[in-house]
Amino acid sequence: MGIGRRKFITLSSLALAGLAVDPFQAVAINNNAYVNKKLGVLFHKPQNWDYIHVHDFGKLKDKQVLGNGWEEMRDEFWEDFDDPICVITKYHQDLPEYEGVFSPTITVNVEDKHEFENYTDGNYEEIMRLSEQGTSLFLEEFKVTKRYDPIFLSECKVFEYDSSYLFNHIELEKPLKVELKVLKAEHKEFYYSINMHHSFEAQQTAHKEFDNFKKSLRFI
Repeated sequence: MGIGRRKFITLSSLALAGLAVDPFQAVAINNNAYVNKKLGVLFHKPQNWDYIHVHDFGKLKDKQVLGNGWEEMRDEFWEDFDDPICVITKYHQDLPEYEGVFSPTITVNVEDKHEFENYTDGNYEEIMRLSEQGTSLFLEEFKVTKRYDPIFLSECKVFEYDSSYLFNHIELEKPLKVELKVLKAEHKEFYYSINMHHSFEAQQTAHKEFDNFKKSLRFI
């Protein structure tokens, strides 16, 4: 069965996008714990990092430059591209002192698995393959650098890989190499994709924060 353009973008964007939910509609405990019972996920954000409001996602999209020819179709692309449930960032880009500074970032993405049953027969490994393939189309020089054996969190099988890509942004003087760690899982009615971006080249890394985030992650 063929996959239409919109459905392919949705599948391929699992690495970056999902159901749009304002992070402040979730329950926050001690300013760091995030729990969303409806979407079945719990985690702790890194200390002193900030959530980005849903209404600010548009500004992030406007400033990122898409690779591999997608920039010429950016309006059409973003029209079919859903938002993460939340974005967590070390440096808030609206503050003038961080203008042009790359910020380590975590995006949490959730998709309703029933949206894809007619296209992938519910095969999660095929969905992950399509997601990875699609991501390589609009992130410049995207490549997977390491794959890990699956682990189990909350009795859910979690897949993990490291990758890198060339990040292009209107506030950067030149494209920047970014390292991206991806966690993927399925639980009950949803697919999850956790994406942790940082950059050795920019000397903005967050190994400890990413490791603690991963340890805090639960599916409920």
